[in-house]
Amino acid sequence: MSQATTQKTNGTAPADAAKVLRYFSYFLYVVAFLLCIALAFTSFDAIRMAVSGVTGQATVLNLREDTYRTMRTYGGGSGTVVDSSLRTDYYVTYSFEADGRKHQQERRVSESFYKDLARGKTISVRYLPGSIEENHIDRVWVTWSIFGPALLAIVFLGCGYLFQRVAKIAGRGQSKPAA
Repeated sequence: MSQATTQKTNGTAPADAAKVLRYFSYFLYVVAFLLCIALAFTSFDAIRMAVSGVTGQATVLNLREDTYRTMRTYGGGSGTVVDSSLRTDYYVTYSFEADGRKHQQERRVSESFYKDLARGKTISVRYLPGSIEENHIDRVWVTWSIFGPALLAIVFLGCGYLFQRVAKIAGRGQSKPAA
């Protein structure tokens, strides 16, 4: 390999790396944009509840735990079990009165919220006036439906910006081809 060919190959390597980093930063920006769209769809109810919701009082009627086994297998559904664990979901049945109507509902809640409850206990419920079927009792679930996608979007935007800056720095270091 001649010296001119070696210089040409070495001169384009930083440019190629800068191009890859730049394209990767564009990819991260697109992912962040898609996460923002997902945030808008997933948190629409939570935001509407925060803005237009009314707080009332509900009574806990029943508490239920649903424990089941999850399995990860190798080789399809009937293959060798690789990992197995127990998972528990927590449910609360409650009732409240609003807009002259009585409403009863069962809802899945976080473990920490569930552990503080007992039958007959009065809890806070947030509902939409005129549509009491839309209500929330556990703020942890509502909070993460907003902040989860938002935090991910911020991380992807930051990483996209970081890769774009690194691509610009890598692009500066390239040698100019000889005329």
